Amino acid sequence: MMALDNLTLTLIGITLLFFILLFVKSLLENKKKFCVICLSVTLIWIILLTLYFLNIFTDKIVIVILMGHTSLGLYHIWEKKVKKKFLLFRLPYLLTSILIIYYIINGFAINSLYFILGLWVLFFVIYLFKNKRFATKLIECCRKW
Repeated sequence: MMALDNLTLTLIGITLLFFILLFVKSLLENKKKFCVICLSVTLIWIILLTLYFLNIFTDKIVIVILMGHTSLGLYHIWEKKVKKKFLLFRLPYLLTSILIIYYIINGFAINSLYFILGLWVLFFVIYLFKNKRFATKLIECCRKW
């Protein structure tokens, strides 16, 4: 019998957790409390990350891909909930989440931190001076075409 690889086991785990959480969600009164797919992916990478730090699971690529999905999901939640004027900060927010994921997996990198801090300062200055034309272009960068 052929052994399953890390990716296949991860996909199976996400699928099993999806159906378990879907069942749990069906029992709850307010069915909109959480996204079953998002929670399944997030729980799996948390489990795998824990196993990684315990030297039981070694496939960082699988973990990082799943963390990236959660990061992007949180970005979209933030994007929907924040006031329009704060959409200016999309890029620093997204890059900060990438930086956090990198730090968790590979450790601290001071140059990246300096860059992100500088980016936040730049965007904050743009926000303060409210250069409407430039700020509008930044806010509308991801507009649906």
